[in-house]
Amino acid sequence: MKKLSKAILLALAALLVLVVFGLVCVNLYIQSPRAQEQIQEQLSRALRMPLKITNTSLSPWSGLCITGITIPNGDATFLEAGSFAADYRVLPLLAGKLAITEMSIDRPRVVWKQDAEGKWKLPALEKGAATADVPVPAEKKSSGGFTVVIGRFVVKSGAVDLVDKDGKHIAIFTDVNMTYTELTEANVEGTAVIGRAVWADTLALENVHTPFKYAAGELTLPELTATLAGGTVRGSYRAQPEAPKSPFETAFTFEQVNLDRLVTQLGWKPGQGGGIASGKLALHGDMRRAERAEGGGQIQLRDGQFKQLEFFQTIGQVLNIRELSDLRLKDAHGDFHIASEKVYVDQLILTALDLQLSAKGIVRFDQKVSLDAQLGVDESIVKRLPDLVRESFGTADGGLRTINFNITGSTEKLRTNLLDRLIGGQNLSQQFDKFVSGIFGGSKKDDEKKKKEEEDRRKEEKKRRKEQEKADAAKTPAAPAAAAPAPGTATTAITPVKP
Repeated sequence: MKKLSKAILLALAALLVLVVFGLVCVNLYIQSPRAQEQIQEQLSRALRMPLKITNTSLSPWSGLCITGITIPNGDATFLEAGSFAADYRVLPLLAGKLAITEMSIDRPRVVWKQDAEGKWKLPALEKGAATADVPVPAEKKSSGGFTVVIGRFVVKSGAVDLVDKDGKHIAIFTDVNMTYTELTEANVEGTAVIGRAVWADTLALENVHTPFKYAAGELTLPELTATLAGGTVRGSYRAQPEAPKSPFETAFTFEQVNLDRLVTQLGWKPGQGGGIASGKLALHGDMRRAERAEGGGQIQLRDGQFKQLEFFQTIGQVLNIRELSDLRLKDAHGDFHIASEKVYVDQLILTALDLQLSAKGIVRFDQKVSLDAQLGVDESIVKRLPDLVRESFGTADGGLRTINFNITGSTEKLRTNLLDRLIGGQNLSQQFDKFVSGIFGGSKKDDEKKKKEEEDRRKEEKKRRKEQEKADAAKTPAAPAAAAPAPGTATTAITPVKP
């Protein structure tokens, strides 16, 4: 019995030695330039991009570790990461197969730049390395008989920057986590979770979730969800980044969006806008020139409020229309379409308790604004206005008195000619001075005018007194002695006339 137990122990020890020896041999082989080249080739085929690695190591405790990972893109670097870590199965190693159950890459950084033509091109494999149109199985024998099989690929805490051809950031994605459930030359599928996505340094989407698929040159995000300013966004996206015109199309809806947070992202001051927004938007165009995208959408606003808008606030205060200074809306909705780097406002209606604002026109992508607008107010508001302003409103229309005006300037600083329209086209400086003087009992221009008139009056009075003194002095002196007449001339006696 003792001899049997000893034999079993010796057999187990021998087997352990053989296993350890086998792992050492496999590890040495894995670290060899030939094996690294094969692993690099297989990963490149799976990722469809030219992956470069500098070192590999294998152990039964820490798994497969690949360090020094980069994906070049011309003269730049598309992807850079410190290391890959992978779990693998031991037994297939004895048959020359590296069966990776899961491979993960931690904190990679991707910088995807447009090329000189403004096109989004992924780093391409060298010609002959892979064929995108021919399906290739995940398990493929390399020239040396060594096989790499990848079950699942995971990206953890990555970052992605999209940069245009001029070096300007278009979008920044942080806390990117991706799980590839299929990774072959013919098909790439999986799910993505992005902590934060910032577009053009303004709009910020958070908690982005979406499945993805890349096949036959087309990228699809069929069920995208995200958080925007506290609300929910749902939509889809489809693009062909490597096609001749890089076409894309997207459509999404948004609900329960906090307007204050949204307009603050767009550059307004906190507190200028409030309410809960919802709507939809659909766009299509060329990825190379996303600013030229076309489409349309709608927006609705519930419990809306706009205040501290300078172009309305000043007029509201001067005219004592407090409803303009602090717009509290019963209803607000609008329809718009996008084309040629412009947002065409087809209809925008803001309805408050006693007034209504409507507008249509153009808002350019460079933030310039050109809108034709109309202000309608209840008769009770019109009665509070001075006669000069009251006469500028048209006849009642649907219970409201209306006046047309224009909104110009930029989205950061809106301007309007409403004040000119209210004064009825008369001389603005004179009429407005009189108008303000009537409300507040005078103006700065009135004071300056009165001061000048008083000074002119004093000068005129002083001049008149001097002239009077001269006239009085000419009347009072004694008569001078008569001069001797010249020979041959007649003499005339001058008799003083008493006053």
